Parts: sequence; C-alpha cells; structure tokens
Amino acid sequence: MSSGDIRIRSFHLLALLLMVLLGATFAGAQNFRGGINGTVTDQGGASLPGATVQITDDATGVVHSSVASSAGEYSFQDLPLGVYTVSATSSGFETLKVEKVQVSAGAIYTLPLKLAVAAQATTVEVNAAGVALDTTTPTQTTVLSGKTIQDIPLNGRDFTQMIGMAPGFAGYSLGGYGSVNGTRANQVNWQIDGSDNNDLWHNIPAVNQGGVENIAGITLPIDSVEEFSLQTQASPESGRNPGGSVNLVTKSGTNQIHGTAYYFNRNEALAEVSPFQQGNPPLRNQQWGESAGGPIWKDHTFWFENFEKQQFKIATGNQGTEPSAAYQAEALPLLAYYGVPQNSATTNLLSVLWPADSLTGAASSPNFLPSAPETGYSYNGVIKLDHNFNERQSLSARAFLGQGNQIAPVCNCTIPYYFEVGPIHVYNYSLVDNWTLSSHITNQVTIGVNYFNQTFSDQKTGFDVDSLGFETNSPYTQAPNIIISGFEEIGLTAPAGRNDITGHLDDALSWVKGKHEFRFGGEYRQAQIDEFYQRKSVGKFQFTGADGPWAADYQNAQSQPQCTGYFATTPSLLSACQSGSLGNVLALADFLAGDLNSGAIARGDAERQPHHLRGNVQRLAVNTYPHCRLRRAL
Repeated sequence: MSSGDIRIRSFHLLALLLMVLLGATFAGAQNFRGGINGTVTDQGGASLPGATVQITDDATGVVHSSVASSAGEYSFQDLPLGVYTVSATSSGFETLKVEKVQVSAGAIYTLPLKLAVAAQATTVEVNAAGVALDTTTPTQTTVLSGKTIQDIPLNGRDFTQMIGMAPGFAGYSLGGYGSVNGTRANQVNWQIDGSDNNDLWHNIPAVNQGGVENIAGITLPIDSVEEFSLQTQASPESGRNPGGSVNLVTKSGTNQIHGTAYYFNRNEALAEVSPFQQGNPPLRNQQWGESAGGPIWKDHTFWFENFEKQQFKIATGNQGTEPSAAYQAEALPLLAYYGVPQNSATTNLLSVLWPADSLTGAASSPNFLPSAPETGYSYNGVIKLDHNFNERQSLSARAFLGQGNQIAPVCNCTIPYYFEVGPIHVYNYSLVDNWTLSSHITNQVTIGVNYFNQTFSDQKTGFDVDSLGFETNSPYTQAPNIIISGFEEIGLTAPAGRNDITGHLDDALSWVKGKHEFRFGGEYRQAQIDEFYQRKSVGKFQFTGADGPWAADYQNAQSQPQCTGYFATTPSLLSACQSGSLGNVLALADFLAGDLNSGAIARGDAERQPHHLRGNVQRLAVNTYPHCRLRRAL
C-alpha cells in the first residue's frame, strides 16, 4: 500500500469520526410520542451500571424494562402519551419508585434516580413534582393536554385553531394557515399519530381543511385528541418544514371502560343581533357525537372509537341584480330602434340558465333577494387499536375517516343554481410498531397514508346549451360562465378537483451507549397528485354593451356624454343616458342581440398527475436529501 493510499484512508476515517462526533446527541429526535430518560446513581452521585429500571403505564398497566448503561444512563424512547410510574432497583440499594411521571408529545421527561444504600429490602415512593424540565432535546415544544383541549372555545371544534395559542404564531389560525416564527403560512408540518397530514397541493392540513365560512369540510373529533403539540426548532425526524411540526396524538383505550356523549350548537337565537342587519337570519352549526374506549384483553389489547356529525346552515345575506323581464323590456326597444334582430340562441338561455323566480324583479338594482342559505355537513370517525405483545413489542393502528359536502355562493352569487358544491373525502391512517431489541436499543417503525379528494362544480348541472343554439361543444353539462355587465355572473365554478395521496415508511432506532444516545433513522415517501382543474372548459363569454350600434349614440363618457339617437327620443331616456345609468341595459341588449364582446373556451386535457418520490436518510442526525424536481405541464 502506498503512502498516498494511507493518507486517503486516514482522511476517510477522520471524516467518519467527525460525522459520529457531530451527530452524537444525548437524546434522539422526537416525534409524536414522548420519552423518559435519566441516570441511576447512588447518593454520592456515582453511577450504578446494570441497575434495573421499569416504567408502568398507569392507564394500561403495560410494563417496560431497561438496564442502566455502563455510565448509569437509561432511556425509554417513543412511549405512548400518559402518566407513568418509574421504579429503579440495584443490588444492595433501596428500590425507588417515582409516581405520576407525565409523558408528553415531542418531549423527554428527564428523571434522575438516586438510590440509597439499604440494610434490608425497602421501597421508597416519590411523587413526581410538577413538570420536569426537558434538558435533553434541542426542540421548543408547546403542549396542550386533553383537558385543556376540551376547555378551549374552538369555533367549529377545529383542532387547527390551537396552533394560535403557541408562542411565535401570527396570523389567522383557522385552517392551520398562519405564520410560525416568521415563516410562511404554509410551512408547518402537520401530523396525526406520526402519520403525514399535509395536503400535498397547498401544504396545509388535509384533515380539517377549511371550507365555507372557515368551517372545515371534515373535522377530526376533538373528543379523540389526547394531546396537541407544536414543536419548533424541530429535529431531523420531524423537521420537514421550517415553521415547526404539529403533532396531534389521538386517545387510546385503557383498562377501564370509558366514554362520552356530547352535543354542541351555535344558533342565531343565542347570539347578539348586529345593528347593521335586518332581522336575525340563520347562523347555525351543530355537532354531536360519542366516544368510547376500553380493554379487549386486559393489560394487552385496547380499543377506542369516536364518531361525530357536523351540520350547518348560514344565511348569505346577499342581494343580486338579474336580467329580469322588466330589464328585458327596457333593452328590447333598443334592438327594435336600430333594426337588430333578437338572437334566438342567447334569448333561449334566459329561460334555461336563470330560474324563473330570479327574473321577476324590477328594472333596478338589486332586484333579487334569495332565501337559499349556505349549507354543509360531514361525518367523521376515528378508530384505534393498541396491542402489547409483551414488554418488548407493541403495535398501534389508527384510522380517521371523514366525508362531507358544502354548498355556498361564490363571489356573492345569489342564484342557487350557481352555488359552489364541494364534496370532500379525507382518510388518514397510521400503523406504529415499537420494538425493544435490547436494554439499550429500541426501534420504532411508522407507516402512514394520507388521502385527500375534493371536487368542485356548480350546484346545478345537466344543461345542454348546444341544443339551444349556443354552441360551445364542451364535453361538460355545466352552464358556461356568462358575464352581462351590471348583472350577476352565472356559471362561476368550472368542473374542478384534485386527488392527492401520500404514503410513507419511517424508521427510528435509538441506541444508548455509555453517556450518549444515538438516533438513526430514515424515511421513504411517495406522493402523487391527480389535478383536474378544467378552467374555462365550459367557456367564458362577456357582453359589455360596447358592441351594438347603440354604443355610439350612448357614448357613456361622463365628462362628455353624447346621448343621441334612441337616447334623445324622450326626456327620461336622455336624462338616464346623461347620468350614465343605462350601462347594464345596453349590456343586456348586446346579449339579446348576440353581440359578444369577448369569449374563450379551453380545449384539450387539463389533467395533471405529478409524482414525488423521496428518500430521507438520517444517520446520527446527519441528513441527506436527494433532489427531486417536478415538471408541471402547462
């Protein structure tokens, strides 16, 4: 071997040692679970290698055991949340038992254990005082416990609003869209039981994504939430986004059967009436449900379930201006005066695309006061099973299923035909396996799947405008987007929607060696989007009043009005023309004559299906991320 080879090999060895030294941490990166660690010493502070440490979950009776390392260190990683009893024993020393040790998401409870020399077998019981400082992890974590979560007044019982209680948050917390520590509003990583909960399209929560009046399209029931935590300065394991990581942990069953039944109602009858509105229109949102949990096999297998329904009704308060029969009566004389024939195609649209009751108003604005409210509903359920094979291995499986629909106006639309309909389905699954390989090595495997599907359309479809002579040759049966200046648009929502699915496999291994704990991990993630936003696929057509022969005589330039021809035939028309109040009448005349100002329709396949594969390897807190680029079809 040459001296050059020796130098190269020495350099590689040095680089490897630097990686180990830089990556070595006193604790592993934390995720949606928590941990307990510390040292076992005698009263003089000398370590007690080989001491036996046991922890017991007070709710389930599940026991975990470990042996202190050569430096007296012990660690229990990736523990289900809850209250634990910790005991330590060593030959020749008293047994120490510490009760009410709280394990929270994303934090490690650091618990030093000092054993006294015993002349005879003795057990000393101690109550964990307050909350111990997390002196181990480099993260900053804000934790809301189950009782706090139940007591918080949340509009629509939406868990994403809880992020607004964390230090460093700014913005409007509904829908999880806000800034954490100055980052962009969509730079928070959302998880449920370690499973991805990010809508791949917007990078905001998939479960509880906002909808009408900021009421989530589907809602994960608050009664199923054990703990909410926001972790900033996040570690490689959960630091997918610079803003931080929200870890939502769902409840599990215990050895005791327990359950709840609830009903929440927001109603205008219980609210103060605004002085700026007439009457007291409906503003109603009700949620009812139940939850229950218990043992299947005591100390081994547990179940938990939660079902909830949400339903709302909200008056819009919108008023519209429609091309009523009275307005048509003012526009038709224009066609007659200038000898322009009425276009049968556009005239036929009036009796089909506009409901009859919307065309009965006066020739003034507004002339249509609808009674149709915004409405919506959702059905939401959580089911969770936990099984402990023995004190070394446990398995947890959880599923959230939510589906619903919301119907609401777009841009102050008043015609119910053109309220936007947005049916939504969101499913989120997680499977977590914890395995203690030895007293110093533990491993956690998480499999997660997040499914989001939502479509959009006008409430009424099934129109065949081609058969009326208005030929668009569109493959869709929705009304085209028609804009008659001065009147309400119709056909506002083109066929649209998306389906995105994210699946991931994560592994995290913890190894206690002497005074140090190493964390190894990796992730494989696959995500795909099927996006089908068919914008302008049914056509967009605009009538402005500037294209018929009457436009030259109207010349509605307010500085120099030139009201001639038809507009000079009567004093009332002349006055209206000079005041510039006949603009919408001219636009309707253009429509009745078929004089199009502008039009557009999209052809071809607008569907896009990008895919994303990512491997994330964590070795001693050193990450490598292979580059992945997506080309977006235009």
